[in-house]
Amino acid sequence: MSGKNQPFAPPCRDEENGLTRRRFLYYSAFLGGSAVLAGRLARAFDLLRRAEAGTLTPEESYELARAENIIYSVCLQCHTDCPIKAKLIHGVLVKIDGPAYSSQGMLPHIDYATSPFEAARIEGKVCPKGQAGVQTLYDPYRIVKVLKRAGPRGSNRWMTVPFAQAIDEIVHGGYLFRHVKGEENRRVPGLKELFRVRDPAVMKSLAEDAKAVAKKTMTLDAFKKKHRAHLELLIDPDHPDLGPINNQFVFQAGRIEHGRKEFAQRFAKQAF
Repeated sequence: MSGKNQPFAPPCRDEENGLTRRRFLYYSAFLGGSAVLAGRLARAFDLLRRAEAGTLTPEESYELARAENIIYSVCLQCHTDCPIKAKLIHGVLVKIDGPAYSSQGMLPHIDYATSPFEAARIEGKVCPKGQAGVQTLYDPYRIVKVLKRAGPRGSNRWMTVPFAQAIDEIVHGGYLFRHVKGEENRRVPGLKELFRVRDPAVMKSLAEDAKAVAKKTMTLDAFKKKHRAHLELLIDPDHPDLGPINNQFVFQAGRIEHGRKEFAQRFAKQAF
C-alpha cells in the first residue's frame, strides 16, 4: 500500500483455516512496510513456539524476564487505564502482563523501591482484553494510512492519500471530491475558513448580545447596528443565536479514551 491514490481493499482471510501465523507475518510486514519487521516477528514467534514446547535453552528462557525487554505502559483497551508490562523479543511485542508495582496488577503491590531487574521476574495480573493489546497492535486490518472517500457516501469505497495531502485538504478545503460523480462542483470548507473569529473580546461580545436577543432584551436591529463591522463572522446575522461561523466546526468522538481525549482537547481548544 503506497501513499499514492489507490483503492483501499483489506487483505482477504483464509476462509477455511482463518488467519494463519504465516499470513499474519505476511500482512504485518506488508502493512508495516518493512521486511525487517517480518524477520523480527518470525524470530519472536519461533521463540514463543519453542517456549510452549519446552525446548528453550537456559539463556532463552529468561528473555521475557529481562528488564531490558520490558516496557511499562498503560492499557487503552477500555476506560480503566490499567498499568501494563509489555514484553518484547527482538523489538516485537509478544506478551502483556500486569506490573507488580501497581495495585491493579498486584494487591498488595511490591515496594516502589524494588529494582526493575527484580520486578521483571514478578508477574502481576491483567484482564484478557488487556492481553489482547498484542493483537490490536499487529492487527492486519488496522488502518495505517489516511483514507479518503472514493465513491458516493455509503458506497464503502476508499482510497489512500499521503498525510501531507490530507492535512492540506482538511485545513484549506476546496473541491475535494471532483473524482466522485455528482460531487464535481461541491466545495468543502476547510478548518482555516471556519476559524473566522479569532479575537476573544469580539467572540465574548457577540455571544453576550446574542443571548440578549434570544431573551428579547435586545432587538435584532440593535444587535446588527452594534455589530455591523462583524456581521460577516456570523453563520446567519438574522439568527445570531446560531453563533459565529466557528460553530460549524464540531468535534464528535463518541467513545474516546484518556490520552486520546486530552490530545483531542489540545487540538480543538488550542491548535484549531
